[in-house]
Amino acid sequence: MHFCTYLVAVRTLARITAALCAVALLAPAAAPAKAPPKGKYDCTIGGTTLFGTLTIKKGGKYSHRGTKGKFKHGRKRTTFADGLKGYKLSFKGGGLNKIKGRWYKANDGTPAGTYEIALKNPGSGFESIYCGKRK
Repeated sequence: MHFCTYLVAVRTLARITAALCAVALLAPAAAPAKAPPKGKYDCTIGGTTLFGTLTIKKGGKYSHRGTKGKFKHGRKRTTFADGLKGYKLSFKGGGLNKIKGRWYKANDGTPAGTYEIALKNPGSGFESIYCGKRK
């Protein structure tokens, strides 16, 4: 390769790299992941059978029925199939180990501003455990 051709190729590559970096800097930053509000949530199965109290703590920790574990939450707000908007959850350790779910601000006739955590049955994957945040 001739030296001048090589120099042109390097300059072109530098321009392309600079343009890509500029575009990346202009892109909006991803929204920070959002954990459910800290506090106590009263949980029921199917709205009638008491499932205990879920306590959401700082630092991605939780407790439920005397057990302790951690949870992870989704990085972005999601619109679920039922039209609710919220964040995905997954639990590790403790009584809710390997259970997945979601959290959202309720709008289904419950008091305005109430937060809910909905959990899926680990066997069937069916969402049947609902936890409402205490005021």
